[in-house]
Amino acid sequence: MARPKNQQARRELLVQAARRVIVEQGLATVRIRDVAEAAGMAPGSVTYYYPELGTLFDTVYEEAVERFCSERWRAVEPIADPSERLVVMIRSGLPSGPDDELAALLYEFAPHARHRRLEAVLRASLYTRQTELYRSVLENGVARGVFELTASATSVACNLVALEDAYGYHVVAGSAISLEQAERLIRSYASTATGCDLAAVEAKLTVGITG
Repeated sequence: MARPKNQQARRELLVQAARRVIVEQGLATVRIRDVAEAAGMAPGSVTYYYPELGTLFDTVYEEAVERFCSERWRAVEPIADPSERLVVMIRSGLPSGPDDELAALLYEFAPHARHRRLEAVLRASLYTRQTELYRSVLENGVARGVFELTASATSVACNLVALEDAYGYHVVAGSAISLEQAERLIRSYASTATGCDLAAVEAKLTVGITG
């Protein structure tokens, strides 16, 4: 593999390599030499850019967090209708499938939050930011007369994020719940919690995409 000449490109290459290795073999077993081999570099090159392997892991985790926060909001913010915005929020909060690398990384890192302070802080930030995104969508829907919530916006938002975490694990693991089932189950809860038929909204959006 050809080595990038500038330092930023090399750092990005190492982050990409670390992502692949973590997903392939699990976070607990990853060593500097594994990342070096995946990046086509010598182990000394890895430690030059990331003297501590934990620092590299933190960078990898932060990328995954941004995907489910900043990128997610950019996807839904232009949508005017609150019900459509909520459907897209649900879609974008789930892994695309077992090969979703960034989603798989989040589940790999989750158990380590008990033992590493930064992982705990980042995971708490991810949870808070996601619940805030949902809360803003829900409150906007209430203000516009589209939603009639059965509980507070904060409670509904927290439950939606918890459902994403639980069902998303099954999607990544390729186990009991498929992506389609996960979306349908979360939409069902959201429909009950908002008094809005989100299945009909989803059907309308799907026709718009494929039509």
